[in-house]
Amino acid sequence: MSDVAILYQEELKAIARGRYSWLGAAVVLLAVGGLATVATQDTWLDGYGIIAYGLIPLGFIPLAAGAIASPRANRFVECVFTSPIERRDWLFAKVLVLVTLSIAYYLALLPMLAVYIHHVGLPFLLGRFLIWTPGIMLASISIGTLIGVLFIGRSVAAPAASGMGVLLAYVGFVPLQELMVARGNGATHSGHIVLASPAVLLKNALGFTLVARDIPVTTAYTWISFMAVVFGAFTLAVWIFLCAQGVETWEATRRQRWTISLAIFALILMPILLADTNYEAAAPSPNQAPALHGISPRNSGNLAMVKSGTHMPKRCCNQILNRDEAALGTDEATRRDLLLLLPVETTQSIADLSVRVFGENGLEIISDNSLPLEAHAYDHDTGPAAADGHHIVNGWVVRVPVTLTPTKPWDIGGNRYPVNVSATYHVSADDSVQMFSARGAVEAGVSNALYEMGIASFILPLICFIAGFGRWRRTR
Repeated sequence: MSDVAILYQEELKAIARGRYSWLGAAVVLLAVGGLATVATQDTWLDGYGIIAYGLIPLGFIPLAAGAIASPRANRFVECVFTSPIERRDWLFAKVLVLVTLSIAYYLALLPMLAVYIHHVGLPFLLGRFLIWTPGIMLASISIGTLIGVLFIGRSVAAPAASGMGVLLAYVGFVPLQELMVARGNGATHSGHIVLASPAVLLKNALGFTLVARDIPVTTAYTWISFMAVVFGAFTLAVWIFLCAQGVETWEATRRQRWTISLAIFALILMPILLADTNYEAAAPSPNQAPALHGISPRNSGNLAMVKSGTHMPKRCCNQILNRDEAALGTDEATRRDLLLLLPVETTQSIADLSVRVFGENGLEIISDNSLPLEAHAYDHDTGPAAADGHHIVNGWVVRVPVTLTPTKPWDIGGNRYPVNVSATYHVSADDSVQMFSARGAVEAGVSNALYEMGIASFILPLICFIAGFGRWRRTR
């Protein structure tokens, strides 16, 4: 173990001594942090979370493949094979360096994670992401190591390209599996093929989804398949490196070549044939977001929201009431006017008007008692439908001043709070009580989180830039 420790330290120092290593780390972290800042414009977990916690960890496949194959390309492996140190010690030290890099990346996510948890807490999906990520990185390093030892040429292009191809396949299988499960085809032959991706396997084993509503009822065989892929790939890579390869060429016997081929096919086929595909359990909710029950940005309604005292917008009326404006700030009181587009012509008078407005899931609404009526001329076929089905041309609009205070956010951005409006009134020449109801939603976000995310995401890249500049000053 002392030899492994020494080799590990030297390999780690060699990475840090690279002329562009610190710069490369800073660029990667800055890119990921930039995505985090941009993703706060909408739901953070759907945007940044999938990229940072799922996609980039799979990038360790080509990274590991190139790192293991590079000593062959630069002929350094000849020293390993002929020096007094054991080859297995060097290989283990190299893998430990890759594990260290994965841990460093995981730790780099913590500043932005801390900002998120401070404002939102730890929802179910983020908790699963925190387990999903190290599992993916462990599988990526194992598979990348296997790819790296399979190529003993004078270039890292082949192993790096192979690793990138495997990466793209694994990444593509994740949304494909979600789509197939959502359509009820998760247990078909095509649904089994996507289980070749460790990311899909671990996602099913942890019992969460990104889009689909169903997860497997059982996960025992899924866990077995995932463990077999991870440890099987690493064990096969070690055996190939130590027993089937020489200094410059392969030295495998015919039996060993068949063993390697069959083992690789087994690693691919085992999860496809064995993993659980009984998608019959309801997936847990990823966070505390409310069910909008038919509210969609593609739908229109008879409810609008404008700034206090302003007129009705020309583009009216989206069910996301502030879709064309900035999101409301959470835990901040915002004055707005709700406009109720009553299906009543201005030729009729309205009496005994009563309006009730209330929000859901932490949206606090205080409405004023003043309910002024305004006449509005609608464009052709854009007004509300009357009882006989025709569209109102000149109708009454009720302006309801309200104070909106969104609380208890479940994400940094993209929080959509349902708004319910009900009204009763009498129309002239009709003694019956007329009823009006409308439903919409307002979008809100944590106002200061955008800047806090940006600052948190820049801390580690700044340290890397400083270290890279110091390295450049010493070696120029």
